[in-house]
Amino acid sequence: MPKWSGKWLGGRTYTANDGSTRWIIRKTVAGTAYNITLDVRSEAEALAELAVFRRNPAAYRTASQERVEEAQKAQEDAAKAVFLDENRAQRFLQHLKASGRSVEYLKSTRSYLAAWATALAGKDLRALTGPALKKLLATWDTGKKWRIIVFKSFTSYLQEAGELDPMENPGRFLKVPPARRNHELKGYGIEHIQKLYAVLGSQAIRDVLCLQAKSGMHGTEVDRLASGDGKIAVLKDQGEIAGTVTFKHKTGKRFTVSLDTQALAAAQRLQVRGSAPDRQTIREAVERVCKRTGLEFVHFGAIRHSFATWLVERGSTYNQKGGGLPLEAVAQALNHSSTRTTALHYVSATVPPMYVVPIRLEHPEDPVVLSAVQAHVG
Repeated sequence: MPKWSGKWLGGRTYTANDGSTRWIIRKTVAGTAYNITLDVRSEAEALAELAVFRRNPAAYRTASQERVEEAQKAQEDAAKAVFLDENRAQRFLQHLKASGRSVEYLKSTRSYLAAWATALAGKDLRALTGPALKKLLATWDTGKKWRIIVFKSFTSYLQEAGELDPMENPGRFLKVPPARRNHELKGYGIEHIQKLYAVLGSQAIRDVLCLQAKSGMHGTEVDRLASGDGKIAVLKDQGEIAGTVTFKHKTGKRFTVSLDTQALAAAQRLQVRGSAPDRQTIREAVERVCKRTGLEFVHFGAIRHSFATWLVERGSTYNQKGGGLPLEAVAQALNHSSTRTTALHYVSATVPPMYVVPIRLEHPEDPVVLSAVQAHVG
């Protein structure tokens, strides 16, 4: 049995079962009694601990107590850790879907989230630093802007959900780079797009490129068309206008685009396919082709701007049956205050003029398509 064996400056000592001496601090300070068994092996070590105790008795902890408290804190921190895991990623995507985000946007976000999750596997988001995040971003060659946007959106969602403290939100370390204007304002040359089209291996991606380059459709419009949310009408006796596609604008109004035979065939193929290739698939395919051929990379999002530039510099309009006046001119001739009135009373106005740019999109594996005039004659 252990027994008291003596006194020392800090209190008392006793002999343990193994014959060793234990030093105990027994003091009353400011009305509080302390009885602390020290983790020491000599009286010199006990005196050193006594000096530490005297500086702040209430805060004093032995080495054993510190280890226990550190272990408890580690367990508590582990329980509070915030990871980019499957559960949080799915909740974030459901939040975006409920907010009305498009299927294409969700696919793209899911892809970027998966890349972040792989890179940050096992890392507590609260402990991430700015330099660490920027070093990680430097390992990716493409998509830095959208990677940052997705990461900041995800961490902001966790903050709003109460899972991240604002001061621990790692998204605060990253800034979304400003939009690049070199291609957004003017875009690409016709010859450059022709060269890219000629080497793209995927018919579906070529069809997307064709619709955007020949009609100026927005990428989301092509997505909607392919998914069936756009009515395709095949026309006869309208000259080079082979058909139209009609969409419902986000404002609720409908608008119609006239297409030539090649663009109409592309629209029909995509609609049969049921979906357009997603942005990441397109981007990766274009990157591979450009790397192999030495072509400058083409952002499909800038083709719409390119089309507008081509129209200003080299474009023309083609009216149904190869002639006629634009709807605005007819409205003016009839003294209609709005082209809407003209369109209600004149069937020909349901086929809008086709905007034409001098671009030839050719690929050796493209299906043979006759022009609308040739098809009609045949």
